[in-house]
Amino acid sequence: MNRDEWYDLARDLDWTLSYVDEKQAFPDEWTGAGAIPSSAWKDWDEPFRASYREYVRVQREKDAGAYAVKEAFKRARGFDRLDPGHQAAAMLHMGAVAMVEQMAVHMEARFARFAPSPRWRNIAVYGMLDEIRHAQLNLSFSHDLLKQAPQFDWAVKAFHTNEWGILAVRHFLDDTLLGSSCVDSAVVTNLTLEHGFTNMQFVAFAAAAMDAGDVGFSNILSSIQTDEARHAQQGFPTAGILARFDRKRAQDLLDASFWRSLRLFHLLTGPAMDYYTPVHLRKQSFKEFMTEWIVHHHLRVLDDMGLAKPWYWDQFMLSLEHGHHALHLGMWFWRPTLWFNPCAGVSRVEREWLVEKYPGWEDSWGVLWDEIIRNVNAGNMGKAYPETLPALCNLCQLPLGTALDRHHLRPYTTTYGPRLYHFCSEPCQWIFGLDPERYAGHMNVVDRFLAGQIQPMNLEGALEWMGITHDVMGNDAFQYRWAKDYAR
Repeated sequence: MNRDEWYDLARDLDWTLSYVDEKQAFPDEWTGAGAIPSSAWKDWDEPFRASYREYVRVQREKDAGAYAVKEAFKRARGFDRLDPGHQAAAMLHMGAVAMVEQMAVHMEARFARFAPSPRWRNIAVYGMLDEIRHAQLNLSFSHDLLKQAPQFDWAVKAFHTNEWGILAVRHFLDDTLLGSSCVDSAVVTNLTLEHGFTNMQFVAFAAAAMDAGDVGFSNILSSIQTDEARHAQQGFPTAGILARFDRKRAQDLLDASFWRSLRLFHLLTGPAMDYYTPVHLRKQSFKEFMTEWIVHHHLRVLDDMGLAKPWYWDQFMLSLEHGHHALHLGMWFWRPTLWFNPCAGVSRVEREWLVEKYPGWEDSWGVLWDEIIRNVNAGNMGKAYPETLPALCNLCQLPLGTALDRHHLRPYTTTYGPRLYHFCSEPCQWIFGLDPERYAGHMNVVDRFLAGQIQPMNLEGALEWMGITHDVMGNDAFQYRWAKDYAR
């Protein structure tokens, strides 16, 4: 038989339950269907019509190619010849992302069991296999590089520590990958995060890595992206059905997940694009990339579903000018709390590029870097290191004041129960208010510090609590050579 003759019958195969009630087998807490009638899920569809035989054949070919390139790159010791800034970007990516792929296995497995459509459950099996493959690729790449840099051990170790940046990543992804219903996870993860953000990021990062000479990293990212483009499609039909029957829930989910995804991009992607990539290899600024690939795409998605722009859109556009600069400065200054060596990226030629791309950069950020540069060149290194920890947002777990710049600072607080909660931005405060019981009671790093849970109560105690050891503790990637640009 031709595949098209049997495919719909196979993927629509469902069971008429007789031993248990439908709600027992598919509890709403896991499906997330809510008030959506069961008949609506018959319209759930996705464009990738793949049989298992086809899936295995294609994935086998992709793996053969990916691992062959990885082995060749390892034998050539290509990583040793890379720019230190690009090395830092690879270490950051592996520590923050490798185990996220493993978490996504559990999310796709939940879809395969509890999704309210047999078509969805069918395609989720492939998604689960995709995520297993992605985790193994990242871990295998990192394992090959352990001899070059012990920081690659953090591909596994990071998610078993209390390092502040990893906790920020986990706070969002534990929520959606492990603790949400199928419908919520598909809208937040597959549509907003994967299709709307990381799918585009992998394309850009793969191209940048190839230009930098990191053939292995580029190859792995490209191979993963081909899978992401397929299983990310689970979000579109799910959000479309949700928007038809519960417009407010669909709008809130998309708006909340878009902002939270942006905050992770401020942390992970913005610094890598605008500071860690050698200036002669930069094709686009982070703001240009986001505007071209993310902003217009997200607006089209909302328009197709009859939904409105997020209420915070003006703040979002302003944050593209500042958020990642703020977090980059914070990451560099608090570099002992990182597992890799951050790149300052503010030599004279790099600074000219930043001012060209961000006309307000000097006023917002250059004056702060000038103070660091003066201390470095004067030998006052003690003033170029932190003495304590910054206050953190009780929603995104990132430092207060890092969504915008110093000219837009203001407090955002909410009293809920016995506690006062602090937020980095109005959108984070709003997300907390959507479901305060979901987030109330959680203690961020500074909350635990002030409660005496971190001993001794100083930076040394915090580093030990975070699992930061001397062999991986961050320092300037170029050993401050860039500061000599300003010595004269």
